[in-house]
Amino acid sequence: MQHVIEPASSGRAKCRGCGERIAAGALRFGERLPNPFADDDAAMTHWFHPRCAAFRRPEPLIETLEATSVAVADRDELLREARLGVAHRRVPRVSTAERASSGRATCRQCREPIAKDAWRISLVFYEDGRFQPAGFVHATCASSYFETTDVMSRVKHFSPALGDAELAEIQALVGA
Repeated sequence: MQHVIEPASSGRAKCRGCGERIAAGALRFGERLPNPFADDDAAMTHWFHPRCAAFRRPEPLIETLEATSVAVADRDELLREARLGVAHRRVPRVSTAERASSGRATCRQCREPIAKDAWRISLVFYEDGRFQPAGFVHATCASSYFETTDVMSRVKHFSPALGDAELAEIQALVGA
């Protein structure tokens, strides 16, 4: 099964990475997987925006970008982000950044409670073709957990409601 990069034929598909619709005619990445509900060797396709695929599914995107002849805008940047995700195995888990709504969550890095209104980064795990919530890390623990400080492009991408001042505050906490 070959993964694919192609223009979206309609605007109905949603990106598995961010949940937003993929506009008709926009390039999309299709990860082809065996269909667990089919009796034969049928496949299913999970669609992603190319940038979301670079952040969340780096290995299949790299494989596809290196094999395709389709012209992809920002190809070098997509490859750089995807290679970062391969080099640091926890980086594809980055999801949104937010202030803690309560003091009940525990940081996956330091195992300490995350205080109410403290900045935290939510995590997701990819299992069985789905992204499952996987807890949080303090923004200050992010560099230790992800083993790099280069996570802000992902935080910004998956937290579009955050303003520049909030992103700068998180960046200072992460240490980037």
